[in-house]
Amino acid sequence: MSDTLRLKPGSHRILEGAPWAYRGEMFHSNITPGRVVTLLEANGRFVGQGFFNPASLIAFRLLTRNIHDTINGAWFRDRLVEAQRIRREFLPGREAYRVVNSEADQIPGLIVDKYGPMLVMEILSLGLESFKSGIIEDLADIYHPEGIYERGDLAVRTKEGLPREDRLVYGRMGNPLTITENGVLLTIDIAGGQKTGHFLDQFDNRRRVGELSTGKDVFDAFCHTGGFALSCARHGAGHVVGIDINADAIARAIDNAAQNGLSAQTDFIEANAFDWLRTESERGAHYDLGILDPPAFTKSKESVPGALRGYKEINLRGLKLIRPGGLLVTSSCSYHVSETQFIQVLQDAAKDAKRPVRILEIRGQGLDHPILPGLPESRYLKCLVCYVN
Repeated sequence: MSDTLRLKPGSHRILEGAPWAYRGEMFHSNITPGRVVTLLEANGRFVGQGFFNPASLIAFRLLTRNIHDTINGAWFRDRLVEAQRIRREFLPGREAYRVVNSEADQIPGLIVDKYGPMLVMEILSLGLESFKSGIIEDLADIYHPEGIYERGDLAVRTKEGLPREDRLVYGRMGNPLTITENGVLLTIDIAGGQKTGHFLDQFDNRRRVGELSTGKDVFDAFCHTGGFALSCARHGAGHVVGIDINADAIARAIDNAAQNGLSAQTDFIEANAFDWLRTESERGAHYDLGILDPPAFTKSKESVPGALRGYKEINLRGLKLIRPGGLLVTSSCSYHVSETQFIQVLQDAAKDAKRPVRILEIRGQGLDHPILPGLPESRYLKCLVCYVN
């Protein structure tokens, strides 16, 4: 019998479908952090089984709502096999994708990405530590990778009481490595790049924007290693300029352009994208397609007002750069900024820029980043394709 926790009387998101319960929602306990516990309602009714860690604001992370489940190595293997089945059915032929997406694949705190022969994993929950070796063995058995690399130098691990260390946990290290994304060769740095090496959630959006770019002059602000820019160049864009403040990312983007034979169509500039947009917009409208894909401007509710000002600034400048009849593709990966707020930011920017805008498409993350209906935070990526008059 596992240890039990009890919710305090009142309303709770976890009773409406969310997979989390916060520290203040439960009566205090002397349960060992990281244990699998049973959560009960205030009246004693069963809620679910999950990981408990009082050091975290999210003190309970749901694993299952089935009272008969036994949480052991076999249970986790079943979840990994189910995640693989979904990707294999709906993403045939993909060599780079998210293998496990934490709560949305019923393994809270586990992120696993596949880049060709390598898997990259992040463990963000203390409760997973006791199951870690089995999970690694199962990933090796299911995917037969050359190696599995753990990205562990993450601030959230400190909050969970976990050490911060990057290390190879299986096989041999292959890094950097090259993947093919929508027909574009991309070299990925899984040890030193952003996140696990690449932003896989924009895979489908990069393809779609490429399809819209034929014959157009394009700018790609916050271009990272050139994913959007090179998709446009491959689809026949007239000229593409990419801008990023990270020197290593720009160097990688230049190399990626060269290995695809796209150097003549592309220029990559190391610059602060805010400054570049401000300066470039003073020259008036001279692009047919603009792409704004910045990093998250906020990681907390408290900083949302500042984030909204940042989004308005770049969208205002971006709109001024688009010729009448052109397109602006603008994204936000800040889950604290809702789709409604993001659209309002676009409207405010359009008003100040005096450029009428119509939203042609509202897009999001790929299906390898599934969304839980009860967890709005899991629908974090907003991508708007806008027609600019």
